[in-house]
Amino acid sequence: MDDPIPLPSGLGSDLEPRGNLLDPVIRRDIADLNLQFLQLSLEPSLEEDPRFALADSVRAPLASCSPDEFNRLAACPFSLFQLRLPDPSRRELPAADRVADARQPPPLDPAVAARCHSFVLLSLSVARQLAGATPLSPRIALGVSAEVESRLASMGPAELVIIAAWSGLVRARWPRHEKVWGMLIGAARTSGPVPLGWAHCAGLCLLAAGNTAADPHDAGPVRRRGRPVRGWPGPGVPC
Repeated sequence: MDDPIPLPSGLGSDLEPRGNLLDPVIRRDIADLNLQFLQLSLEPSLEEDPRFALADSVRAPLASCSPDEFNRLAACPFSLFQLRLPDPSRRELPAADRVADARQPPPLDPAVAARCHSFVLLSLSVARQLAGATPLSPRIALGVSAEVESRLASMGPAELVIIAAWSGLVRARWPRHEKVWGMLIGAARTSGPVPLGWAHCAGLCLLAAGNTAADPHDAGPVRRRGRPVRGWPGPGVPC
């Protein structure tokens, strides 16, 4: 790749928009959300939480990353989590299905629960802001469809708060895809920008193909190996 995706030296630093599909502010916001998601995914009390669950084979190398590697991993041009909106055809918000309730983890510590709610609401707010101000960017950064982007843009603040309470809103992206996470973590551990640039391109291609290697309806814990799902190009942005 002749012009690799430039990387920030830190989450708060300015980003040069050389060859990027997203402007520096969007890259900064996505990196900040990614960092929060990674931190929550390693929280012991959230290990079985379907919103942040990752396979053990992914969590182990992730936990061994240094702070600098963690920041480099978070600085992706796309989210390391996926957003899914509830079905608009249903009259009531599917906050928690009766069957899924039996599999929910024990109540969280109030401080951890507050962090989770803050992350979910902030992610939804950023997605809605991007959809309203910079069309196409949610499809690149968040991998959502054109329909979801349109719904996000039309949401008001009150609706955001209601939807943020839905347990199915957030899921890890590629939670069982060891190769994808291994590629991203390995690239974050290198000193040069080229490996990360290639890793980011591969991730964007998977988003364009609609590949998440996860069923967003599955509320159970992620603790087993699985093969990546291959499909025809979906509603994302072409690679």
